[in-house]
Amino acid sequence: MARARARRKGFFTRWWESQADRHFQIIVYSTILSTAAVVWGFMFLFMLGGATDPTQEEYMVPFSWLSLFLGGIVAFYAVPEFLHYMGQRTVIEDILSLDSRPEVLRRRKEAEDAADLLGRSYQSRLMGLYSEFEIKGGKRYKVPIKNSRDGDANLHSDGSLASKLSVWWNTSESRLSGWLPGLPALEQQNSNRAVIAFSASALFLLMWNSIFGIATGSSGSRDHTLDVSAYLGGAEDIHQLAPHFDPVSLLLIGFMATVLWSTMPETTQDEEE
Repeated sequence: MARARARRKGFFTRWWESQADRHFQIIVYSTILSTAAVVWGFMFLFMLGGATDPTQEEYMVPFSWLSLFLGGIVAFYAVPEFLHYMGQRTVIEDILSLDSRPEVLRRRKEAEDAADLLGRSYQSRLMGLYSEFEIKGGKRYKVPIKNSRDGDANLHSDGSLASKLSVWWNTSESRLSGWLPGLPALEQQNSNRAVIAFSASALFLLMWNSIFGIATGSSGSRDHTLDVSAYLGGAEDIHQLAPHFDPVSLLLIGFMATVLWSTMPETTQDEEE
């Protein structure tokens, strides 16, 4: 009977069950890609006028409609799951930061339920916490034990701006590395520094363009803003007297600001007691 039931499982169900340790990663990246597809489709078709531009009908319009509808379908299912997984991640991160053995024992079922859902990385950290507090049952998962407090524990801020910036620049456990599991490169200090430099530079350039302008006007001064929306829409006049904020520039400013914020440490270290 068990074999008969196994045969009735569809291909996708069998594949999903075989990826138990990667569910969190799959949900995260599906949410990111589907949301990006929806945003692109909506921006191009309705804000940049792509749906009414005859020069775009051959390729970009069908692609944008496809992105909008397929992205919307995937996002409809992925986003609620993403919120659930992130909620469980918050739960286990809170438990992993506990310093009280009785409190860990009290919330043990919560922690194990979350670790079951989130996969090997969090199972390994949970076993490390059990080992630290000598809690029985530390062999529940067949995973290498990882110290639950590894990472930036040696980075501390004394509250000053310079100290906070130093912790930020030297962190290897950014919010971004937590949001995008399965990408070890993001857990490297140099990788996080590269993302900081790129996002900060792009944010500065976008804001300077919108507020002061980077294009030369008829007067010979760089006092005109490059209208990114008009440029992507294929308009002839793509320069506007600064300050000027177009929809795409605002979207990019918001995106780059979010990326820069996400490079900050997952948890800020307060002054040592």
